[in-house]
Amino acid sequence: MAHKGIRQYQGDEAGNAGLGQLGFKLLSASTTTTGDGNFFMIKVIGKAATIDVDINAECFQGDDLDLEDVLTGEVIYGAFKNITISNLGTGIKVLCYHGGSV
Repeated sequence: MAHKGIRQYQGDEAGNAGLGQLGFKLLSASTTTTGDGNFFMIKVIGKAATIDVDINAECFQGDDLDLEDVLTGEVIYGAFKNITISNLGTGIKVLCYHGGSV
């Protein structure tokens, strides 16, 4: 069965996942890739609202993502297998939220 991203979960599960109850992988200047896993949400955080991060994500379902100049505070939902960041601005980090098993 293909992973369905946030639609994989029922209401209470999605709420817990959105709160980070399943945990997340923090990407920064020192750790730029998640490695293979099951991620359903990407969130860019940091002190600046500038367009300072590029995100590449391999997806379980649909086309892979190649996003440039993602803003701080943006949230991207999907069924992600591997997430890599580059062009990271100062003080910017990326939270990659774990989903359930595929």
